[in-house]
Amino acid sequence: MKKKSRTGSVAIPFLITFLISLVIIGGAAMFIYDKIDSDESSLVSMVNEVGTLSEEDDHTILFVLDMSDTVASDSNDYYDEEEENYEDEYSDDEYSEEDEYDWEEDGEEEEETETYSQQPYTFMIMRSEPVDKKMIFMGIPSNMLVGESNRQAQDIYLDNGTSALSSSIEFTLGIPIDRYMKLNTESFEKLCNILGGVTFAVPKDVKTVTPADGEQYLSAEQIAEIVSCGNYSGGELQRISTVSSLVTAMVNQTSGERIAGNLDNIFNTMINMTESDISAIDYNDRKYAIKFMLKYSDPQDSEARSTRAQFITPYGSADGSDFVADKYFADDIKVYFGSIGEETETESTADTAAEAETVTGNE
Repeated sequence: MKKKSRTGSVAIPFLITFLISLVIIGGAAMFIYDKIDSDESSLVSMVNEVGTLSEEDDHTILFVLDMSDTVASDSNDYYDEEEENYEDEYSDDEYSEEDEYDWEEDGEEEEETETYSQQPYTFMIMRSEPVDKKMIFMGIPSNMLVGESNRQAQDIYLDNGTSALSSSIEFTLGIPIDRYMKLNTESFEKLCNILGGVTFAVPKDVKTVTPADGEQYLSAEQIAEIVSCGNYSGGELQRISTVSSLVTAMVNQTSGERIAGNLDNIFNTMINMTESDISAIDYNDRKYAIKFMLKYSDPQDSEARSTRAQFITPYGSADGSDFVADKYFADDIKVYFGSIGEETETESTADTAAEAETVTGNE
């Protein structure tokens, strides 16, 4: 009698077991894949964090804050209103000796009010050194003499623009300025809100912001008032020193990790609200370094303030209404900003090395 083959009976259970294994393993793989894919933002973030960091990422930017769009119009509206009220109050029909006495008192009050002035133009240089995770701010007094023409910074800006002012500062201080950005009142207040405002002691010379004992939180509008105040007892030099201190405090108090995480959106927002020669290529080339600097300069204690930013105040002497920087000042700041000669020499050395490498390659 012929024996029945067992091949079919063995093969069928084997195939069933194999298919069940595929289902189990494949299901597990799909679960893991879905878990990873659901956190797509983390993967994108990791890819974006890949980059290089070197001293070539150091850069210097001239910031020009032009608040003439609001400061000038507010002042004119105020004086127009005062003049109209004065004419209504002292008409010929109602004039008397008592009114004359009141007029003298009102005149004194008006004179005191008129002494409060505002400065719509603020110039500041920012140096960023991502490798060292630090930033340097240096205010330029609006009445500082700069350029070959030896004119006030404000006059050069008003007559020839931001680019000319940048070149004039380079000429006088001997430091390279890579790019510039010009802000108006709206874009400046937007930037202040992005950084999150600041806790700062209101200077006593600022009459438009209610002072407090010690530091107080300031909104973007209050910051703009402090920046544009023209009544500092120490004049323009004190104003620009106060502004530098204020900006430094705001940068040190903000969350670097928060700013770094949203840097792309911040750049797009600000570049569309300002006049600047900073290109998208410039930003892409340095954004990894900027994010690194911001993120890793946060203090470990969340209640502490960062020390990533410092500020420098020019020193010199007054010559009438002009401010003349001391002859040693330009030499002192080169340790922070470098010098045009050193930059040119570095670029020349790099070009020579590149040419030599090309020749060697061709050989």
